[in-house]
Amino acid sequence: MAQAAASTCEICTAGPCEYYCQQCDQSFCGSCKSSHLRTKSCKNHTFLSGPNINKEEKLLCTEHEEIYFFYCQDCDTPVCRICSVEKHSRHLMTDITKSAEKLRVEVVKNIEAKVTTSKVNLSKIEKETKTYRDEVKAVIKTITEEGNYWKNLIDKKVGSFVKLLHDEEQKTIQNITALTKVYRRDIENCQQWEKKIKEMDTMADVLLFERLKKLKVDVDNIDLKPVPEGSYVSYRNKKPSGTEIDSLFGEMQFKPKKSQKRYKYTCGLCGNEQVLTNEPETRTYGYVLKI
Repeated sequence: MAQAAASTCEICTAGPCEYYCQQCDQSFCGSCKSSHLRTKSCKNHTFLSGPNINKEEKLLCTEHEEIYFFYCQDCDTPVCRICSVEKHSRHLMTDITKSAEKLRVEVVKNIEAKVTTSKVNLSKIEKETKTYRDEVKAVIKTITEEGNYWKNLIDKKVGSFVKLLHDEEQKTIQNITALTKVYRRDIENCQQWEKKIKEMDTMADVLLFERLKKLKVDVDNIDLKPVPEGSYVSYRNKKPSGTEIDSLFGEMQFKPKKSQKRYKYTCGLCGNEQVLTNEPETRTYGYVLKI
């Protein structure tokens, strides 16, 4: 663990401590920092500032207690000056600061590429979701229209049945009404004749006979027709099965869309994945197919 940074600059001992040099393990004021970086051997030193000064851990070589200055690419590890001579003398070495900066750039580019891809995918999802919801609305509209079509046909059929019943009812009632009038008229005639017969009780027999003889003719002329059988109406309904109803409608399908296979390509220079195509190619505009 690095010691806590001093409250004043360790170089001039006058200015406030504002920066901490990771390579020198010293605190600097702003002026001394600028002078430090102008020194040829220290121009690549890295500084911490602000709250990081008193919180940063200084990593040292566990074997030599030396600051890491190099990065061994063969061993993929940071090394100090002594390790670079004793254990990594023939290995490919780079400055640790430059290696960290290069790695930082690569990581940032990779993150940016991931963010870009994620945004593209998110946009695609949102677009496909809207398309799917529009398709659902369209299907609902089609089904509703189809249902209304059949309902209209049913309403028309019901209306025709009801009209037929009303027409038949009117015709039957007219016939019954006419027959009723005939019987009522016959009853009235018979009642009048009964009244006349009672009034004839005081007539002489000869006159009564003549009168009754004429009345008998009128009575005999009444032809009492038999009452016709009552009208009958019924309806035998049908109960269609579910399969018969289903046959009136179309078929609904739920299937995922077939997506084209996409081939990913990696830049031969920066390693970023930036090109997607529908057909595999060995090279595309400087990008190499990633298997």
